Amino acid sequence: MSKLIFCELERLSKNKLIWCLFVCVPLLAYLTKGYIQSFYPTDIVSTSVFVIAGLRENLFLPCNIAVAAIVAAVYTEEYRGGQLRLMFLRQYSRAKIFFSKLLVINIIIIALLVVMGISLSVIGLFQFPHDGEKQISLIVDLGFIVRYYFLAYLTLMAISCFFSYISLISKNTTFMLGITVGYVLMSLLFDGIYLHFANLFVSGSFMHELVAYVLIPYMQHTGLYSLLNERNLHSILPMALILISYMVIFVWTAYRRFVVDDYLY
Repeated sequence: MSKLIFCELERLSKNKLIWCLFVCVPLLAYLTKGYIQSFYPTDIVSTSVFVIAGLRENLFLPCNIAVAAIVAAVYTEEYRGGQLRLMFLRQYSRAKIFFSKLLVINIIIIALLVVMGISLSVIGLFQFPHDGEKQISLIVDLGFIVRYYFLAYLTLMAISCFFSYISLISKNTTFMLGITVGYVLMSLLFDGIYLHFANLFVSGSFMHELVAYVLIPYMQHTGLYSLLNERNLHSILPMALILISYMVIFVWTAYRRFVVDDYLY
């Protein structure tokens, strides 16, 4: 398995798209600075606030699109291009190939989040005050930042499982990216529809939270920050159930598609 992971990472290291994503992260962090300065009250923005808000504003759209691009590079290109024949000539099982690719996707997601966090921290230290009565230092607020980034990673890991299944049923990369980006945009543009159904249940109840956050981009946009900042502990179980369901259902369906489909001929 470790050899497969290393080979996959080596293959992706030659992929221009992956390098482009890593280069774009610091640029995105810098552009986010202007947005934060324009729309957030200047008296509450510190380095630590910027590190959290910077990820929050990019999590539900740019980060999800980046995950879709990573999944396309890992699965769709080889799966539809017939390039997996060479790996099967080495007598690797399909299960090992599938799960090694899934692990590599998550390794890259973690790396991108680390680069994002470092970029936001460096920009924040130079652009925003980090001392004074109303400011919270980066070190003091480190625990909150780590928790938020960890929750963000869990949502990206769950959505990568869904995107992996989409990649394996798509005819090509363009089709796969179209479906995944459409899912993200639909989750954000039509949130009023499923929030209407959520309001059929008592606000704050298990079913209300389950319906409200059933689409991950909305959970990323609203749920995570609300959970940590407003301490809406009643949201923990519904969110956890949704994320686990995404991981179990779509990893299993993607795995079955990968191992039983006769795509090698």
